[in-house]
Amino acid sequence: MKLHQLLDEKRKARTVILAIAPDTLPDLKKMSDKVSAKTGIPLGLILLADPEHRVIDQYGLLNEAAASRGRYLPHPTTYVIDSKGVVRWKFTEKDYKVRPSNEQLIEQLIQLR
Repeated sequence: MKLHQLLDEKRKARTVILAIAPDTLPDLKKMSDKVSAKTGIPLGLILLADPEHRVIDQYGLLNEAAASRGRYLPHPTTYVIDSKGVVRWKFTEKDYKVRPSNEQLIEQLIQLR
């Protein structure tokens, strides 16, 4: 993942990047393999499966419009969580095409110190 490549060595050693998706593990593996084949590098993050949408429900991230069409999808959300498990920053956008920039994320990680 490009973000991890942009971190300095100290932050890289202290940062874990996770992605949670409502897909099954086999589907996530296929997606990871596809991305790696396309880019020529490993995905660079840990994929966690949430096919029963427990995490999506717990964090209130359900995309109601998608759910009404039978697709149980979350709104894309990014959290920066410190080493004690405290959420220090959250970015949620209803438009799945809008994501935080790498620069925004790095700025938040720098603030963790």
